[in-house]
Amino acid sequence: MNQTQINETKSKKWCKRLPLLAAFLIPLLISVIICIDHEVYPFGERCLLQVDMYHQYCPFFTEFVDKLRSGESLMYSWTIGLGADFVSLFAYYLASPLNWFILLCPKGYVIEFMSILMILRISLCGLTFAYYLKKHFHTNHPAIAVFGTAYALSAFMAAYAWNVMWTDCLVLAPLIILGVEQLVKEKKAALYYVTLATAILSNYYISIMICIFLVLYFLILLLEQREGKIGACVRFAWYSLLAGGTGAVLLIPEAIILGESGSQGISFPSAVEWYFNLIAELGRQCIFVETYTGRDHWPNIYTGVFTLFLILLYLTNRGISWKKKLPRVLLLAFMALSFANNMLDFIWHGLHFPDSLPGRQSFLYSFLLLVLCFETFLHLKENRWYHVLVALVLDGAFLYAAYRWSDSELTGSDSFFTTAVFIVVYAVLLLVWYGGTAKVRDYVFLITSIVVITELTINFDMTGLDTVSRTSYVKDWKDYENVLEQAKKKESENSAVYFYRTEEMERKTKNDAALSGYYSATQFSSLMNINVSHIYQDLGMEGGKNFYCINGASPLISSMLSLKYVIADNAMEESPLRTLVASSGNTYLYENKYSLPLGFMVDDEVAERWDYKNGGGVSNQNELAELLGAQEEMLSVVPAESEVGVSTIQVTEDGYYFAAYSSVTSDTLEEEVSDGRTKSFTKASHGYILDLGYVKAGEVIRIKNSNNERVDITAYKLNMGALDTAYETLNSQTMELTSFSDRKITGTIDVEKAGDLVFSIAREDGWTVYVDGKEIEPETFAEAFISVTLTEGKHDIELIYTTPGLKTGAMISLGCLILFLLSAFWRGKQEKNIVVSESVC
Repeated sequence: MNQTQINETKSKKWCKRLPLLAAFLIPLLISVIICIDHEVYPFGERCLLQVDMYHQYCPFFTEFVDKLRSGESLMYSWTIGLGADFVSLFAYYLASPLNWFILLCPKGYVIEFMSILMILRISLCGLTFAYYLKKHFHTNHPAIAVFGTAYALSAFMAAYAWNVMWTDCLVLAPLIILGVEQLVKEKKAALYYVTLATAILSNYYISIMICIFLVLYFLILLLEQREGKIGACVRFAWYSLLAGGTGAVLLIPEAIILGESGSQGISFPSAVEWYFNLIAELGRQCIFVETYTGRDHWPNIYTGVFTLFLILLYLTNRGISWKKKLPRVLLLAFMALSFANNMLDFIWHGLHFPDSLPGRQSFLYSFLLLVLCFETFLHLKENRWYHVLVALVLDGAFLYAAYRWSDSELTGSDSFFTTAVFIVVYAVLLLVWYGGTAKVRDYVFLITSIVVITELTINFDMTGLDTVSRTSYVKDWKDYENVLEQAKKKESENSAVYFYRTEEMERKTKNDAALSGYYSATQFSSLMNINVSHIYQDLGMEGGKNFYCINGASPLISSMLSLKYVIADNAMEESPLRTLVASSGNTYLYENKYSLPLGFMVDDEVAERWDYKNGGGVSNQNELAELLGAQEEMLSVVPAESEVGVSTIQVTEDGYYFAAYSSVTSDTLEEEVSDGRTKSFTKASHGYILDLGYVKAGEVIRIKNSNNERVDITAYKLNMGALDTAYETLNSQTMELTSFSDRKITGTIDVEKAGDLVFSIAREDGWTVYVDGKEIEPETFAEAFISVTLTEGKHDIELIYTTPGLKTGAMISLGCLILFLLSAFWRGKQEKNIVVSESVC
């Protein structure tokens, strides 16, 4: 072969690759252009942190890279709430294989790393979908790049691209579906097993929806299979089980930890409910429809206006048999019904109702719709020109009905009008195509492709890749680092082994501790221990299904949680309760006067008699103080007045003040003190006690709400004598740390009076406790914290954490991997024997 022939061969190879390359590069280029237009850093001061990417992913990614670089254990993290299992958190939020590239990310650029991965996954969606079309339809037509772009820039991606724990499954879904086709038709298992196992390991939740779709799609493939149906069923069941089992190393620990979270339990709906009419739902396939992430179940199903046209031509196309059409159209209709029906919605979402972010399986609807439309495109010659007119009329009728029946706040009239314009444009182009020569048809295809990509780009620009200020998100990072380092230095001077927690008065997220690398008593995570949230709420603190927060804690409660330092954005928080110890820029660090070590003794009677379930938050805290020896109420009522828009407290004595309030519609309450201090209480609808701070006599406290409503408050003054008595009772017998690491804690305690040693650590299955070298079964204090009963005398204490289920899961995963390799070896040997037999014959 001469050089000319070599060059021609290389040129042909590149030509074959161009459609796939375009399917990757077009979404990439569009995403980058949109980022530039939206002034995303480094093209401006914005960033792509949206919703959970802002509140969870960035802190968790930061904790992940810190662990990797420091060599800390990946089993447990102390920067997430009171402590959290990190394996399950990794499995839930961080398990994408791509995330390990974070080791290459420069410090301080985690946001940019996540943004690059977001854009990369969008682009990979275009590539994998185009690859599916190429293999499934045995074509390398340039149109696969256009349809790949439609999948990559769908409404699902516009709505949820920030949800980086989901999007790996969107990338893998086309390959998994191609894999199941190869499994059934060609008896090839590798692609199916590898991609499905990778998806399950990356994110079990979206994989549930893929698995449901696979079962339904497998039934279609089985109906079309003429022979070997039993073998196909066996292969599908066997390799599906192996793929699921391969994910056990993460699935089992995740399931155990989820069993202790607010996501536990299954409650199947007792009655059928329809959320909305189907015409209104399908109207969300129009252009410029705002992506929906609320609680009203509206799916995000836009994939391009051209699909509204092509799907009708699919039904009238004579080149596609009805034996093939019918099951696929029924599956598409079933998925559309699933968005609107509560029982089907419940099943699709893993036997749970989604708490906002609805229609999480809608990317599979978009996948199937685009596949059917691409098949229509390949068989356009089998349609007639009058089919275009029929489709135009039907689409017009549909748009009119959707306009009449849709919620105008969700789908505006401009969406229907613009969609109608595009439909007319596509109809005209198709009519020209049907009436033109081969050369004209090529030009029509080019023009139509440009129109489609333009449509997708404009829609994605208007509905996707929202931004927030990067400057405001990162502005305090260096100052936090400085003051936290000063606190660490101060502690190390006092003791070689120490433990303490730090909190913020006004935080960006409930995971700021993971973001800045300190220990706290607050977190927001779907894997959060629900028992901690319950006790927080019982004590008038902030808590919910997937979060708990220190807001509302009295100094007694915060001391029991080992809260020693407080970060504030002003220099006016010093009081008898705390002292200013460090500052950097506009960030100030205060040391609390009242803070207990990680372990402290509580009398048996306190645990038995404390009835924290039947009172309000203030009364429950007061009762605890009384049981600890306080002779007076720790929080005593003081006069307050409430009017429309504002509540007022006239301060007559120097002291520390709190307030409880009635229900409120405003999500933010503002405190203004006449000495000039201000404070915001966010998420006020959660109903926690307001920490108003230390105020001197003669000052006035005003609590305002933005909705100008009457919010009745009850004000309280902290009784320092009662606080001192209760605190000293707990501080009289505490554990002294001798070692502390991510997974292991050791200490000693000299018990003068038998009772319970309570740790400010959530009670979870992974903890093993040793007293004087003997393993004992830990007990539970206040239904949430680890405790052990100790007799009088000196004791050595040891706590070791091991992720529950990790060892069992790893063994199952390894076993499934070995079984797959053995199956592949056996299959290869069988095929070799068949080839040898045929050659002999």
